[in-house]
Amino acid sequence: MSTQMEKLLAAQEKTQEKLRRAQEEEKQLKKRIAELKRNERTHRLCNRGGYLEKLLETLGATELTDEEVYGYLDYALNTPYAKKALEKLLETKRMAAAKAEGTEAVESVD
Repeated sequence: MSTQMEKLLAAQEKTQEKLRRAQEEEKQLKKRIAELKRNERTHRLCNRGGYLEKLLETLGATELTDEEVYGYLDYALNTPYAKKALEKLLETKRMAAAKAEGTEAVESVD
């Protein structure tokens, strides 16, 4: 084999090894991203659940079962007032985000 062919084959092998390392690094990064997302979700759930526990304690409703709490939350969050308040909160957040980006938010049509 010619020296030029040997050089090209060596370069090809070196490039393939770089590709394998890059693919392994990508795999590890994806795993780390998934782990971080899972940790953020767990943190969020603990914070929100802790706050709900505090509110229930303040209301003197600590003896409620999980099913009763789910039912109460479902009822409370599906009232027209709660839906309208959430809609308004989300609209405010969207407008603020659009303003920060320098674009105009599309207003909802009711």
